[in-house]
Formats: sequence, structure tokens, C-alpha cells
Amino acid sequence: MARFVVEMVFETQDERLDEVRPAHRRYWEELAARGVLLGGGLYTDESGGLMLCEAADGSALRRLVDGDPYVRGKLVRSVKIREWHVLVGDLTTPAGREPEPQQLGFTMGSGAGSLISRIENGPRITRAAVAAGARALTAHEHRIAELIVRGKTNREIAGQFRVSVRAVELHITSIYRKLGINRRAQLASALAA
Repeated sequence: MARFVVEMVFETQDERLDEVRPAHRRYWEELAARGVLLGGGLYTDESGGLMLCEAADGSALRRLVDGDPYVRGKLVRSVKIREWHVLVGDLTTPAGREPEPQQLGFTMGSGAGSLISRIENGPRITRAAVAAGARALTAHEHRIAELIVRGKTNREIAGQFRVSVRAVELHITSIYRKLGINRRAQLASALAA
């Protein structure tokens, strides 16, 4: 399996984007559940976005990208797929071992109770790993973490970034996984580490 960065630039003037957005989101949520989509997000102006994906090869991923409702509806101005090698961060697994669902920190389509249970029952991480995790947070994850520390709710954060509450929950799960924590109350001290 190889990792790829997919960049999509949307036809921002097309009014159909809002109509097709739920189908686009469901499509990628299903790919996340299958382990293809590892992470991603929109640019702040919502003109496009980046996704980190894992696939057997570039042509297999291209076929999946071509199935995206935005691409099928010709609502994408351009798509770039580039193979990506991790140099820094926590995106690798021990040799010969596939990541288990609890290590990913979330399962798409699960309820909040299941999500919290999966985080709480996940692997325990050392203080050194927490410090490494804080460095591995993306800029967007840092922004979300700062808002959480300031006491913002998931709904307020979603409103600020104009995304769904579910998208915020997925980012928070990623933050918790990288920092080795399982509650908001632990976030400030984990970031300070």
C-alpha cells in the first residue's frame, strides 16, 4: 500500500456544489471506513481541499477519486494525485502490521458513545509520545485544540470553520490519538507537554 495526497479544486461558482455536498461527504466517509481516506479537509475559502489516502497504487486511487460525486458531476476544476512519503509525524505503523481501528481513533458512522469508548479503550501512550504527538498535530488541529482549550463546544467550532459537527469530532479524535489522551480536560496539559 502507498500513501497519496489528493488535491481537488472545486468549481466554486457552480450552485450544484451545495446539493451534491452530502453525497460527496458520504462517499469519503465510506472510504475512510475502508481505510482509504486517512485524513483531509477543505481550504478556508472552501475552493478545494486536500486528502491523505492509502491505496495499492495511483491508478486504483484514481478510480476511487473518479467515483466521487463532485468529480462525476463535473464540479471539480482539477484533481492532482501525488504519491507521498511520510518523513515526519505519526503516520507509520510497525513493519508488517496493519493499524487496528482503535489506533486510528474513530470509526465512521459510529455513535458518540462508541467513539468515546474506542478512544478510552485505545492504546496507552507514553509522555514522550505525547510530546511527539503535539509536534505531529497539523496547523488546523492546533487551531481546533486551542478553541477547545478556550471552552468552545464542537458546535461552535463547526460554525466557526463552516463544517459539520461530525468533521470537528473527527479532528478531535485525531488530536486525542496523537496526544494519547481521551478527554477535553487532558488537552491543555498535553499541549503544554
